[in-house]
Amino acid sequence: QQSTGSFVSQASNQRGVQFTSGASRQGMASREAEKSVLQIRINQAKNLTNRDTGLFGDVSDPYVVVRAAKTEQKTATIDNDLNPVWQDQNLFNFQLEADDNAVELEVMNSNTFRDTSLGKCQLDLRSIQPGMWVRFNEKLVGGLKGELGFDVFFKPTAYRKLTAEQNSVLHLRINNARNLMNKDTGVFGDLSDPYVVVKVGPLEQRTPAIDDNLNPDWREANVFTFQIAEEHAFVELEVMNANLIRDDSLGKARLQISRFQPDQWCRCVEKLENGGGATVEVDAYFKPTPHYHLYSALQQAKEAEQKCASEATRLAKEVEMAQHARKWLANLEENTKMPLSLEERDWQHACGGRNLVAPAWITVTQTQVEALVRARDLHPHPVALFPEAALQKRQHKLKLKIMSASGLGSDTLGYQPNTYCTCEVPMKPDSRLQTAVVAGTSDPEWRYSRSVKGYMPGDALVMEVYGVFDDGSQQPGTRSKVDELLGRAFLPGEKFYPNGYDGLLNLTLGTRQTGAKLRVTALVIDEA
Repeated sequence: QQSTGSFVSQASNQRGVQFTSGASRQGMASREAEKSVLQIRINQAKNLTNRDTGLFGDVSDPYVVVRAAKTEQKTATIDNDLNPVWQDQNLFNFQLEADDNAVELEVMNSNTFRDTSLGKCQLDLRSIQPGMWVRFNEKLVGGLKGELGFDVFFKPTAYRKLTAEQNSVLHLRINNARNLMNKDTGVFGDLSDPYVVVKVGPLEQRTPAIDDNLNPDWREANVFTFQIAEEHAFVELEVMNANLIRDDSLGKARLQISRFQPDQWCRCVEKLENGGGATVEVDAYFKPTPHYHLYSALQQAKEAEQKCASEATRLAKEVEMAQHARKWLANLEENTKMPLSLEERDWQHACGGRNLVAPAWITVTQTQVEALVRARDLHPHPVALFPEAALQKRQHKLKLKIMSASGLGSDTLGYQPNTYCTCEVPMKPDSRLQTAVVAGTSDPEWRYSRSVKGYMPGDALVMEVYGVFDDGSQQPGTRSKVDELLGRAFLPGEKFYPNGYDGLLNLTLGTRQTGAKLRVTALVIDEA
């Protein structure tokens, strides 16, 4: 009986152990089902760096290490091949937790003692379209011109999908770039090798590089997906030129996300800043959440509020100045009249009663007054004796200073042109003035000061800014026929006579505003 009871007890214990282990397996299976699935297939690498001797075909022996979810897997090694293709042992599976977003791929060179890196690239799963195979051709960081081609399949859990749906989603497709600058030698067809870097917040993706092409079209590895958080307001694009040592920029563009029409594809052709007139074409599909719309509208309202507050402060100062001027002008005679002392009256009489300014800090003695009166009697002052004649002989001299301009540029000359400015009185060709040429900037500073010949009160001024195609050699007072007019400004005579003018003028081309501005000062001086 004891043995039977012992057997039953052991059996029950075994069943208990079996039940416990079965529940544990169900819990483990449940937890595994809650994990997202990631599959990566390594296809090939191109243009890898040789880290071996190079003698008798001894070149790098590459293999790829894939790191995700705190684990790593690697392909087989292919001996002596700088353009390897993997056909087996190249598919890897990973189980990801909810916060596993980063994937790193590194190409290694197999050695006897210590393996060395041939370059690496990183991938953010939040920028991958889930539920489908996506092909990538990524440039290897630290691998000179090396590239790695691979396919990715990402199947997130329902919870991860739900979390992702709480964020807005932006799909971008890079189509092409046009009229890019050549930053390579240009010898034997050696042109820029462009690729595009796309950034949204901390996330960054890039297209493959296209060799020796200033008008590239991207047909593969050019579609990117980003999850847009509330604080993400812009998409930044930069076209880069791939080099052996250091890549250089061919121009940048910044797209405001709120400009995209929601739930439909939109095409944008953007001019590249500092790109010499180059453009980049992208398609965008933006699917925002209602909360993103509210946040975006709130941010725009805050910006408008700040602008209105600044404008209100400026207008309040102008109103205050206007009220002060109105009060001052209401009692003009009293505000411009100053009681004269006996000595000051003598000074006024000695000067013929005209153009007298006698500040209070000037000390005038009777001896000085008497000397001035005697001198006047010996040499009569024309103003005192014949004031009308003196006024008729008075001449006006216009001093003009062309200070600077801002925002100059054109599609043909680019946005760092060589520029100069001319000024003349209409119908008076002898009055024409011209600055020197300032090279290579959209915001030139001339600081050119001259007197305008033949000026008469009431004359207006016409100013024109030109861009030059040559090396900047320009004869004073002349203009080449090939120079391009970048803008024209008109300054009416009543704007600067008699009180002068110091301000900004809008540059226009016909009826079109160019957005550029020209700063000038003009002062009319009375001369006898």
